[in-house]
Parts: sequence; C-alpha cells; structure tokens
Amino acid sequence: MAVEFAVPEVPKPYRVILLGAATNGWFEASDEERREQVLPRFKGMLAEWQEMGAKVLATIDDDLFMVGQPGAPDFTWYLIFEVPSLEVFAAMIHGVRRTVDGVRLDRYIRIEGRLGRPFFLLEGKH
Repeated sequence: MAVEFAVPEVPKPYRVILLGAATNGWFEASDEERREQVLPRFKGMLAEWQEMGAKVLATIDDDLFMVGQPGAPDFTWYLIFEVPSLEVFAAMIHGVRRTVDGVRLDRYIRIEGRLGRPFFLLEGKH
C-alpha cells in the first residue's frame, strides 16, 4: 500500500506539546515552599490554561525511573493540548513568567512549547 505525502496542513484547534522540567530552584526550595507556594501556583496556572480554552489531550511524567534534574533529554514531563489560537499558546507560556501570589514559576520549572499536528499514520487520513 502506497502512502502519499501531502502538503502539511495546520489544523485548528492547534496541537501543542509543552515539555517541562524542574530546575535548581525547585530542588533548592524547602518542602514547605514547594507544598504551600509552588505546587498551588502551578495547579492554578494549569486551571488558567483550561479557562483560556486549552484542552488536555494527554500527559506523561517520566519520573518513574529517574530523580533529580533531568540530563538528556532535558525534560521529565510532557503535556499535550489542543489550543484555539497561537495567542492562547503564547499566553500559556507567559503564565510561567508571571508573578502570582508572590510566586514566579520560572524560578522553579522550565517549559518549552512545540506546535505540531496529529501524526498522520495514527490519526490522519492515510
């Protein structure tokens, strides 16, 4: 069976993945700081993303067989969303930079975003 390669489309909603990891700030924070400040802010930011229209498709945290800061690859968790616009995607990333309730998450975590599309052999027409 032949597979035709078509010019890629950029379907909406946009399919994005956020690659994340804890940084030195996380590991240097006390258990109390993580529990009382960082994790509540992180959970709040995730809720904000959903309020902006980001729909969770899948997540994976590959910390089952590692501890400490990641080496290669540089990430330990992956969050896949559908987002309605590139502006929402940019706002999601910016949320990590904002100080809310005295917490600026980019002190504790790093996130990189990627824009893509469903993999054609699994989800597309083939």
